[in-house]
Amino acid sequence: MPPVLTKDNRRYLPAHLLKRVENALGAFEVVTTDNGLSLLIGDDGGARPLRDPILYARCWDAAKTSRLAGKAPQYEDPNHKTFRLASGLEKRRIVAVGDLHGDYESTLSVLRLARVVDGEGKWAGGSNTIFVQTGDILDRGPDSIQLLELFPRLVREANAVGGRVIQIMGNHEVMNLIGDWRYVSEDEKGFSNAAMRRAAFSTLGRYGNRLSRLPVVHQIGDTVFAHGGITPEWSNVNLHKINKHATDKLHEFIAAEEADKPIPLPTVFGPDGPTWYRGYAQGPEPRVCALLKSALAIMGAKRMVVGHTMQRDGGILSRCKGQFFVIDVGISRALQNYQAALEILPGGIVNAIYPYGVISMIKRKAYEGQP
Repeated sequence: MPPVLTKDNRRYLPAHLLKRVENALGAFEVVTTDNGLSLLIGDDGGARPLRDPILYARCWDAAKTSRLAGKAPQYEDPNHKTFRLASGLEKRRIVAVGDLHGDYESTLSVLRLARVVDGEGKWAGGSNTIFVQTGDILDRGPDSIQLLELFPRLVREANAVGGRVIQIMGNHEVMNLIGDWRYVSEDEKGFSNAAMRRAAFSTLGRYGNRLSRLPVVHQIGDTVFAHGGITPEWSNVNLHKINKHATDKLHEFIAAEEADKPIPLPTVFGPDGPTWYRGYAQGPEPRVCALLKSALAIMGAKRMVVGHTMQRDGGILSRCKGQFFVIDVGISRALQNYQAALEILPGGIVNAIYPYGVISMIKRKAYEGQP
């Protein structure tokens, strides 16, 4: 691999190589620490050494980047010597936002409310903010394409200043990848025909290449994130194994469909998988809280944050004595047009951010009334 280029005290890959790496990795940034170590920062929130000739990176398809990159771990393991956690992620301010469903203006509005973007829609979280979006940016509203373009840009802008943007795969991302377009808005802008959409959402397409490799679960400190929920069956001390399994199975399923040799949808994307599960949000608390406690113990976490199950009153739901939060409040104007974000601060302080103010979630079980 050619040496990186130095400019303005940062290091950049040569332009002809940038596109190849971006296609394989999604959004990323190459930066240099004070001691001269080059790091590649991926959109999963971790940082890895960038060495010549092998690129150590979050690289699901490393061969696309370099023939030598195959010698690096295909999936990053936090215990592997090449993995470097971004400094003190769990000590930063975490902001989580739920389902956005094709509404660009409402998305920018809630991100401004949470101080994640500025008035021009650019990253405003600085180096102290980690923004987690828990899936379902697609469908229902007309602006899915704008949101698909927004998130990689925010990833790059955040990485450039030391912040982080983590995007989780939701069931609607999966549906679009496998050709289930039942919930695509009739007013959606961006594709003139089905063939164009199918190509863009293919595993090699402009959007499908990145979407098909998004994590289904993610952990920052003692908080785990998913779209629907993580049962003990899908819990694992090393959550990267779950994401690897999900990515592999999704690509196998799509390849079988394209070869006209369909196979059953993988169970990781079934009703009890992380992208679809609703039990914690809807089941009787005595039963589901015991299940949740078991899953959290396996993952070494204290709380779980999900979207997926829309709260009709527009308020963030807390269950199981503050161990489980549902942050889908129907942000899209195609649904309810409510605004809310969850804020997790160092020390375990959890707040709900609404247009009218901030409410401590430690002192309440669920929001009552209209925001």
